[in-house]
Amino acid sequence: MKLVVDANALWAVLSVVALVAWLEPTAAGLVWTPMQAATVAGFAGLQWAALRAAAR
Repeated sequence: MKLVVDANALWAVLSVVALVAWLEPTAAGLVWTPMQAATVAGFAGLQWAALRAAAR
């Protein structure tokens, strides 16, 4: 399960990096990409918290 959390966190970070570094998105993409990255990062945070709680 930790692999899923790590993949989600990495995906969120790389989405923002790609947006800044090399993508040339439309106006919708400029809004959608950070929102989607924040959502995935939120899920990763919840998954991480659940894993910590389960380990106790």
